[in-house]
Amino acid sequence: MMPFPALVVLTVLALALAWWWRPRQPTNPAAWVTICALTILGGTALWFAYDAPAPPSWAFLHWKPTALYWTLSAIFLAAPFLGWGYPAKWVFSPYLPLATRQWALFNRILALLYAVLGAINLLMAYNTGEGDWQGFKEACYMNLIAIFLVRINFVWLPLLKDIAVVVYRLIRRTP
Repeated sequence: MMPFPALVVLTVLALALAWWWRPRQPTNPAAWVTICALTILGGTALWFAYDAPAPPSWAFLHWKPTALYWTLSAIFLAAPFLGWGYPAKWVFSPYLPLATRQWALFNRILALLYAVLGAINLLMAYNTGEGDWQGFKEACYMNLIAIFLVRINFVWLPLLKDIAVVVYRLIRRTP
């Protein structure tokens, strides 16, 4: 039997999908990706937790955030090579006016961030207790991402731009 909160989440996802699928209403592709990811990963987690033939697998629950973060990292790295543009630009272009080179750098930085977060998740999952891992997962990931994005926007991107200008000038001077 599925618990009440899981039924509420699945019902809300179904209603959100119905709302976004209305005729004559433009839908952001990020909304579709989010709904699909939540449905697939959440449904899989619920199946492993309540309906799987074997006892619940903690390894799956420990690896799920890592798989998500590493998949996001792979998407951020592969999208420009596949001609899809920069996923960072898809999400942040309304908020950050950046040049194309800066979007490329920002995209690579986010790929690195998600790769590191996946590794941190495994480190915490297998080297701390279950309660500590869940507390870290629920409380720290979004804060780490927010702090990282603020640092990129206000500190690292202007600094990296200045460094790139200096390197470019040095290269131009050499014969």
